[in-house]
Amino acid sequence: MSRGRVARRWALGVGLTLVPALPVRADVFILLTGDRITGKPVLEGKRNVTVQTPFGRLVIPRARIERIIRPDGRVEAVNRPLIESATSPIPLPGPPAPRSRLVLVVQGQTFFQGWDPKDAARVDPSLRLEVRLDEETVASWVDGKVDPELPGAVLNTFSFAPEDAAAFAGPGVELAPAEVQPGRVVLKIGLAPESARHKLRLAYQVNEADREHPAWRDRAQATADVELHPDTPTIVQVRQDRGRMEFSGRRMKNVETFRIDLSAAP
Repeated sequence: MSRGRVARRWALGVGLTLVPALPVRADVFILLTGDRITGKPVLEGKRNVTVQTPFGRLVIPRARIERIIRPDGRVEAVNRPLIESATSPIPLPGPPAPRSRLVLVVQGQTFFQGWDPKDAARVDPSLRLEVRLDEETVASWVDGKVDPELPGAVLNTFSFAPEDAAAFAGPGVELAPAEVQPGRVVLKIGLAPESARHKLRLAYQVNEADREHPAWRDRAQATADVELHPDTPTIVQVRQDRGRMEFSGRRMKNVETFRIDLSAAP
């Protein structure tokens, strides 16, 4: 299985770097959903706006922005609100609300799955990493891109690269782009501010239905207790080992030996 994309995908990662705090006078982006994102614009394009936030850069489609409140108080209307409200003065934005931050540092061997080429027409080779807190999904990444064509196999080796995976945030959750470098992947998840203990659960999943109506089934999973705080990030080391998992004889074998170990930094 040594080939360009697979070799790149077996090496996970990104070095964990802390993003410096944003200046107080930042822009506020009011979304059509009512959510607010505070940050400094890095690039304002015709279709997307890239914003530097306290925990990374976010790419916001212009179609989702209702208005932008600039640091000097000017208001720039972008799209009509979903529900028109009575005319009233728009209050100036206050300081950005603090957020609890869950940071997952993924290292080790990459999860993958393979299928018999004869089944290619009826299977969806997408893989998903799902992150839950107390059994509530807060984030997920879906890689639907298979590896380069191999004789006798359809293979998908999970990748967090932006050209391979799509990220999905739960309600009230903000995701920074995955930071990917050889050996490490860093996933930063912004949550509602709180000081509380939660049960963290990570699971790699396969889709047993089609892309339009997915039915995800766990293939490898791990749990751990974590403490969230509104002022400091909670860093969790995610170490992965392939064990004896392999694709041979045109089917997956020993998938249950793939291990995920979670450990929260003190």
